[in-house]
Amino acid sequence: MIAAAVLLLAAGGANADCARLLDGATAPVERSLAFFELQPEYSAAALSSARELLARAHDARDRLEAARVGSFCAPSRSEELIYLNHLTLGFTGWTAARARRPPSVYDIASIVRRARAHRARGRARLR
Repeated sequence: MIAAAVLLLAAGGANADCARLLDGATAPVERSLAFFELQPEYSAAALSSARELLARAHDARDRLEAARVGSFCAPSRSEELIYLNHLTLGFTGWTAARARRPPSVYDIASIVRRARAHRARGRARLR
């Protein structure tokens, strides 16, 4: 019984450590994404915020790829990296579509939804 309680406490610590790592790396991305979603779709502000989001997503991905994590956190980190890859590729395509004359229609919302599904899957393990 005591061993089970110690194991549960240790797992709780691993949950918190993993969540701190993921939050620390991706909080700036989430803030940028929230700001992007407030901008009018075809505005200069949307393009600027998309570029900012790309820079933050690249930084977060580099940070998570370099982080040493235990086997408990590895699946959550993998889902977070998939989330970042969706955003990176999606927003690269979105900014390229905006640069065409006339601008191409590009459904970034569906890519963001898929990205968030991966993030949620990884975070569910930590609850």
